[in-house]
Amino acid sequence: MNKEIKIGLLITIFIITTVVFVSKGSFAYEYQNDNYTLFYKEDYNQLKEDIKIYLTNIDDYLVPNASYLYSDILTNNYDFLTNFALDYITFNKEEYQDKITRLNEYTYKNVNNKELITDEYIDIEEIYKITDKYFGIRKYYIINDNVNILDNYISLSDYTDRVFNKEIKDITVSNEGNLIVAKVTYNNDDIYKYSFKIIDNVLKIYNVEVAYE
Repeated sequence: MNKEIKIGLLITIFIITTVVFVSKGSFAYEYQNDNYTLFYKEDYNQLKEDIKIYLTNIDDYLVPNASYLYSDILTNNYDFLTNFALDYITFNKEEYQDKITRLNEYTYKNVNNKELITDEYIDIEEIYKITDKYFGIRKYYIINDNVNILDNYISLSDYTDRVFNKEIKDITVSNEGNLIVAKVTYNNDDIYKYSFKIIDNVLKIYNVEVAYE
């Protein structure tokens, strides 16, 4: 094999290796970002890993906003749905920057009764897109008194300052009737029970409960 052929083969191998490495890195990023969809899988070991990534991305604003004022089923509490979606937008503000507009100032009180002011608004449809994606619920009635609605725009509200920065230590997944249930143990040994409905082969959050051994 002459020198030119050897060099050509080495260059080809280098190019292929680089492409594969970049592709894998891109896939890993897409898989772990906030926007991927949690598909149902019959392989519960794989589903467990998917749920871990899924919850790691959203439990920081899922658990702090949990509210059971109207129902012991989390997703029946419409105030929670709105606060979750608003926090989602706040946590991912760069993604929504072009959709946020400034309108009338609105004064509201957060969960600790602290008075805050905002003039930032977003189309209500963006709220419904988020609640539909994660909970399979859209076009519900917004009942929150910590928001203002003007011409189908809703004010951004920083309702809770609670922090949930626990790391997932272990997950067990089971099927309970028509629900997929993930029992999640965090690094401080707190255990939460996340229930999911299967809608068109996609898992949607139904309820979150504090669990016990």
